[in-house]
Amino acid sequence: MEEGYRGIFSKMGEALIERYIEDIKRELSQKPNDIDLLFKLGVAYVRIKKVNQAREVYKKLKELNREKANELLDIIYEL
Repeated sequence: MEEGYRGIFSKMGEALIERYIEDIKRELSQKPNDIDLLFKLGVAYVRIKKVNQAREVYKKLKELNREKANELLDIIYEL
């Protein structure tokens, strides 16, 4: 029974992260080169296992800040 609860909470967590991603995207529309926002977006994508999207964020981040991009890359490949 415990396994079922984990699945429910996992889905709830994913929904919260999806909303968080939408909020970050709105902020990025105003500040498209904000390094911290891009990093947060990349991490959020990793959390919900959207690795391809996280890699796209990494590519943009790499153009702006190689150190922060490498930090994101480490998180992507911790999967």
